[in-house]
This record gives sequence, C-alpha cells and structure tokens, in this order.
Amino acid sequence: PVAVVSFTSIGVAVVSFSDGSVTVVSFSGVPVAVVSFTSIGVPVITVSFSGILVVAVSFSDVPLVVVSFAGVVVAVVLFSD
Repeated sequence: PVAVVSFTSIGVAVVSFSDGSVTVVSFSGVPVAVVSFTSIGVPVITVSFSGILVVAVSFSDVPLVVVSFAGVVVAVVLFSD
C-alpha cells in the first residue's frame, strides 16, 4: 500500500505507507534526502550526495549513522551522551 500524497514544485514528495510516511526531498529531479518515520516513531533519515549514501537511524537516545559508498559500508558511528 503506497500512495503519493503530494509532490510540490520544489521537489518534495510525501509517500504514505501502511506503517508510516516517507518524505522524499529532491533537487533538479535527483532525490537527496529520504525521511521515514515508522509506526513506533523511529526516524530513519537517508541522505545521498554524489553517490555517497548516509543512513542515520535513531533508536531512543542512541542515534546510529551508517555511511556507505557504492553499496559498501565504510563507517558505522554510534553516538551517546
């Protein structure tokens, strides 16, 4: 069940799923950021710049950043207080 809610002139598409929503931000037709919120409120942010994919997943107070290049994971960073 996927439905595109809106796609504005500035290249922002909001896609609704059964378990949450996904916001896709694009510039000049190229998607550069995907923001996803699951049903339990866990944000999943995917940002892509020039082939470099950065996935930031936050669980409670522990954000996790996974950096991959050309499909190969090159870094996994955990942050805590």
